[in-house]
Amino acid sequence: MLRNKRPKYILVLMLIGLLCLLSCTPTKCNHICPEYPIAGSKVAQELEQASLEKYPNTWEWLGRIDKLRQELELCR
Repeated sequence: MLRNKRPKYILVLMLIGLLCLLSCTPTKCNHICPEYPIAGSKVAQELEQASLEKYPNTWEWLGRIDKLRQELELCR
């Protein structure tokens, strides 16, 4: 007698589960991008005087910062 009711019981549980899943809605991510700080004119003057031969690591680091700036622009 219990064997006859078992398939119906599982079917009812599956339908309840599907109804619960259908009621779920996707959420939107309100990911806020950080603001990129602007260096300013004083920093620009210092960089114009710096040479690539003296500061290769600084120029490589500036390249990575520029890539970050580009990625932040895409985030907006």
